[in-house]
Amino acid sequence: MPDPGHNQANRAELAENRAAAYRLKLRGLSDRAAGAELGVSHTTIQNWTKQEADEIVLPLAAELRKVQLERLGEMRQAGLEVLARIHFTVSHGKVVHMAGEPLEDDGPKLQAIDRLLRIEERISKLMGTDAPTRAEIEARVEPRPAELEALIAHARARMEADEVEMTGEAGP
Repeated sequence: MPDPGHNQANRAELAENRAAAYRLKLRGLSDRAAGAELGVSHTTIQNWTKQEADEIVLPLAAELRKVQLERLGEMRQAGLEVLARIHFTVSHGKVVHMAGEPLEDDGPKLQAIDRLLRIEERISKLMGTDAPTRAEIEARVEPRPAELEALIAHARARMEADEVEMTGEAGP
């Protein structure tokens, strides 16, 4: 029957090695140098440092994402409240009336909509639900000047001549 303490000791040793590799990398050592110091290959160092970074960084990133989502949720709620309220047009400190009724102002609602869209975009980015962005790349290749073409042809001819001189046979 396998010794359960042995497996636990191996995990503890692996955790110590990963932490040591991570510290060496933080000190600026290359993967090969850190591997030499710990007596393992550079690929093992790469794996250990990635695992250690994931173990340290991913939980912190998840916590930060959670806090940001909570804040964005609060901002979203405030935006929805502004959107739900009735806003009246004010001029010179007085409510503007039309046909005896206060004139509603659509500006604050439109601003709230714009803000809500920005909040929703940020939430989508944090959650990773945005569609990937497509980019078009256009390349223009300018023709080479005749002088440059002549220099290249001359250099090739010299190179072929030098090769014939060295080997005694012509190239392809």
